[in-house]
Amino acid sequence: MSTELKTSILTESGTNELEIIEFRLEKLLPDGSTKVCYYGINVAKVREVIRVPETTDYPNAQPNVLGVFSLRGKLIPLVDLASWLGVPTTSNIDEKVVIVTDFNKMSNGFLVDSVSRIHRISWEEVESPSQFLEASDQDCVVAVVRQETNLIMILDFEKIIADINPELSMEKYDVTKDKSVVIDDAMVARREAKTILVVDDSAFIRRLIENTLRSAGYNVITAKDGQEGLDNMIEFVRLCTEEQLPITEFVDGVVSDVEMPKMDGLHLVKRLREIGEYKDIPIVMFSSLMSEDNRRKALDLGANDTITKPEIGRMVGLMDSLVLKEGK
Repeated sequence: MSTELKTSILTESGTNELEIIEFRLEKLLPDGSTKVCYYGINVAKVREVIRVPETTDYPNAQPNVLGVFSLRGKLIPLVDLASWLGVPTTSNIDEKVVIVTDFNKMSNGFLVDSVSRIHRISWEEVESPSQFLEASDQDCVVAVVRQETNLIMILDFEKIIADINPELSMEKYDVTKDKSVVIDDAMVARREAKTILVVDDSAFIRRLIENTLRSAGYNVITAKDGQEGLDNMIEFVRLCTEEQLPITEFVDGVVSDVEMPKMDGLHLVKRLREIGEYKDIPIVMFSSLMSEDNRRKALDLGANDTITKPEIGRMVGLMDSLVLKEGK
């Protein structure tokens, strides 16, 4: 069994729709019975679904990495997803399958019990986790989809991969040590006069972007999904009109993810460009799904530029060029 999934399904231009693969882990309960746990991943992140391959042990691997395997000329780590999530499952590996992902310029294999179906849904049907769940630094659920009889948890695969491969994580980046970024009193003062809205459903990614921009001097406000981001921007327009102030008194630029609950980033760009005050505001898309096709769609909808995760090192320089007009 090998199912290619990558070619035909991509985020469409501003339609606010996505397709998710539903997969399952069978949780082993203390009495020996099992309970099915339902999870999901954006189809655009999935390369294929395969039978469990032969793996080779890798020295000093993270405990949840079962080994590495070769697929189409690439060496790919195999992650025991249930183990990472702390979900006890049966050890019958022959009956399981592997979801091979391809994003953030990395390929990874995730061992799961089964893959059931693909759901095509609107981002409006995708809910953010509760505030209680979001409060946890360890939370790896970025969204929830309600089905007739169960809830599908959309996992934060960027966070999972960063935990398994800390050397490759964006957390390693320190803008204050980046010689390509000017961090002197004059530049920091210029940035301190500017405010950037960061929109991302992953608390982990939001924190990384916010820390990077703040370390360089920028003021940062955040939103956890496209709808919250749009609501904030509409409120800024209301306040500007009421107080007869320019919009730059509240916000000077936007950094947005693509895949988010309630409203995706492409639809957010489309909506913002329809508002007169935001016709020319700098907008940068920062996403693990920034293929050439999605980059073209983002630019066609009005984004100024795109960054592919995990290239967070480009963030401050790009915002300087767009917001401060540096180098222009």
